[in-house]
Formats: sequence, C-alpha cells, structure tokens
Amino acid sequence: MEKQMKSLLRILTCMLVAGSISELGARQMPAPQLPALRVPRVSQGARVTQVIGLSEVTIQYHRPGVKGRDIWHTIQPYDSIWRAGANEPTLMTFSDPVKVEGKQLAAGTYRFLTIPDKAEWTLIFNTEIKNWGTVYEPMYDTLKVKVKPEEGPHEEWMSFNFTDLTSNSAKVVLAWDNVRVGFKVEFNTLAKMQNSVGTWQLLNQSARYALGEKVYLNEAMGWIDRSIGMDRNATNLRTKAELLAALGKSQDAIAAAGEAIKAGKERDPKFDSKGIEELIGNWKKGMK
Repeated sequence: MEKQMKSLLRILTCMLVAGSISELGARQMPAPQLPALRVPRVSQGARVTQVIGLSEVTIQYHRPGVKGRDIWHTIQPYDSIWRAGANEPTLMTFSDPVKVEGKQLAAGTYRFLTIPDKAEWTLIFNTEIKNWGTVYEPMYDTLKVKVKPEEGPHEEWMSFNFTDLTSNSAKVVLAWDNVRVGFKVEFNTLAKMQNSVGTWQLLNQSARYALGEKVYLNEAMGWIDRSIGMDRNATNLRTKAELLAALGKSQDAIAAAGEAIKAGKERDPKFDSKGIEELIGNWKKGMK
C-alpha cells in the first residue's frame, strides 16, 4: 500500500510539473498575427514607362472609371483643377531635361495636374509631390502649357499612353471618357549620344544608328571619323561610305568603300567584300 501511494505521488508530481511548463510556454508564445485586411481600390494604380531615344518618361497614377457618370459636367467640371487621376497625386518623372510643348523643364519628378475646359486644357507640372492627390499648392508650379483636347472613342478607365514616337520625342496622351489630351515631349538625344560614345565600336554603332534613322547625319560623320582614327578597319570605313552616299556624295562614297575592301583584305585575305561591292555597283548606277 505504501509503495502504491509513493507511485501515485510521483505520477501526480510529474503531471503538475508538465502542466506548469506547458502553461509557461503558452504565456511566452506570442499570439499569431493575422494579416491586415486589404481591400482593392476602386481606382486601381498603374505605372507606364516609355523609352524615348536614350531617355525615359515614367507616369505613376490611379485610374478612375466612367461607370455611367457625366464626367465633364458633374464629376470633373470644366475650369477647375483636376489631379489627372484618383487617390494619390499623378506623378511624371523625366530622366533628363525635357521640352514640354516646346518649353524647357528640368529632369525630375513632378505632380501633374490639369484645368480642363471644352476648348483648351491647362497642363501643370508642380514640384510638390508628397501630399494627397487633391492638395494643390500653386506656389510650387514649375511649368504650365495649354493644349487643345480632342474627341475619341469611349475610354472607361482613364489611361496614359505614348504615340508618335521618334528618336527624340513622343506624344503623351491622357484618355478618359470621350476626351483625348496630348502633349509633346522632346529630349536632346543627340547631346546624350555625344556624351556617351567612346570606343571605335560605340562610335560606329552611333553612326549606323543615325544612318538607319536618317537623323544627325552630319554629326555622324564626325563620330565615324573619330572611330576610324581609333581603329581604321573595314567596318567603320564601310559605315563612312554609306554616310557619304546618304549625304549625296556618291563619288566619295565609292572611294571610301574601296578603302574598306582594302582594309578588310589586309587583315584577312579571305575577307568577304561582296556586300561592299554591291553598294559600289548601286552607287555607280545612280551616278549615270
């Protein structure tokens, strides 16, 4: 009987110790954290980036919907400031100095606002970018331009897009409901190219870009001459020949092409000159 009592006492002691440890662990274990409730926004966020030559434009905004409403008389009355979106401010970032409708604007990020009107819109670039979208402080206005709106097909969700792309410019188009508003942005791509070229290969690539796009041809002659000065070879001599032909100097182009064949064969007796010879033949035909 005494042995049974001792055994029972040991069991009860073990149970009490285990219970105490379990309770201590429960007190020390943090309660599981539930994720914060997130609800989708009615006007959802968007971001669009366009490369223009060697520069970039990025637009960050929220897209309100028409949803059967009278936008330009009730929701956004004419002749009143509009954040060109919803929620937080619409932001435009230019990687390099830019011209907006012919007016200079420094590189950076700007709050973009508009004052819509039936015949003409005012576009505003403002340096205050941290406050809520509806907050507008005119003292931070950096640039204002005026553009004419156009009618277009129904656009349910407001959007920004880019059209009329060239090597140094594009048209930024805001579309919502049946209205389109566009403005031209221009970068000095030529200056950026001149600052970035270096090796004979890069100089040759820049000249060939100008040749292919039919832009900066006179500047490209300077680049290719610098390339040839670094390393005279069949590749850059051929580019020079094609540039001369594009500038209407066929006789000089033929001479430069002959130099390209000569340089190629000096480095490699098996140099394939067929493509250059075809160019020479075409230029000679054009001279007759």
